[in-house]
Amino acid sequence: MKQRRKSLAKILALQDQLHKLNAWKLAALDQQRAALEEAQKQTIEAIDRDVTMNGVLVAGATRHLRGIGRKIEAVKSEHVVQTRLSLEQGVRTKLAERLVDSVDAKYRKQQERSDLGDLIERSLAKGSASSA
Repeated sequence: MKQRRKSLAKILALQDQLHKLNAWKLAALDQQRAALEEAQKQTIEAIDRDVTMNGVLVAGATRHLRGIGRKIEAVKSEHVVQTRLSLEQGVRTKLAERLVDSVDAKYRKQQERSDLGDLIERSLAKGSASSA
């Protein structure tokens, strides 16, 4: 029982670390998306400031905006996938926690029974020794 509890505790620790890693990846994707959206905003502001830009600069800025837009969409897609993975990992972590709790409860019950058995044996042994 102790060995099973140790094994499950290790699994729980690993699942918890994986869950934290997934949360970190989500945060990184959020930061990446925010940076891309800021770059997009700055490019639009630059175009708005220089309305009289020549056609070559406008075409380059438009290509840049399209590229940023594609990157933003890619990050959004990655975010959706990562969110799903993070939720799945959270479920696995919760399951591992429940398994550890279940094994702990079984171990405590087993230990209590053993302690009670030892106490009864000692009481009976004392009773036998004092009556003899």
